[in-house]
Amino acid sequence: MPRKLELVEAKQKAARFCAFQERSPKEVFDKLKSWGLGEEQVDQVLAQLFKEGFVDPQRFANAYCNDKFEFNSWGKQKIKANIYQHQLATSIVDLALDRIDKGKYFERLQALANRKWLSLEEEKPSERKKKVLAFLVSKGFETDLIWKAIGNLEREEGL
Repeated sequence: MPRKLELVEAKQKAARFCAFQERSPKEVFDKLKSWGLGEEQVDQVLAQLFKEGFVDPQRFANAYCNDKFEFNSWGKQKIKANIYQHQLATSIVDLALDRIDKGKYFERLQALANRKWLSLEEEKPSERKKKVLAFLVSKGFETDLIWKAIGNLEREEGL
């Protein structure tokens, strides 16, 4: 059975855990519980980490949304669906999603659509559209923007 951590040691260890990368309050809570701390102790340590700036839900949400868009090319729908496992307030998530540049967002969507479109050159136009749509929906982009991107591709090809 693992030994229980003292409060000071738990706070120091949690601070290192948070300093390594942005963490959601839920991640920190779960980590503190896994170290054998009781509810009251977890709340004390979390309060100190919030006060000292190691845990900030808005900063976490901003980093999460940015990273999933930039590195995974996820759309807002997929980001939103996945960030809720961190149990953040809707207002925090919405603010973080609004920080994604709309122009850059559509450019990324169009680039993904172009790449998928070109990979399906042998397909019938209707099948091609269906597969591009399915791919972009799976990436979490909004259908109105997807149809706009597909329309751009069709105009380029003269369809």
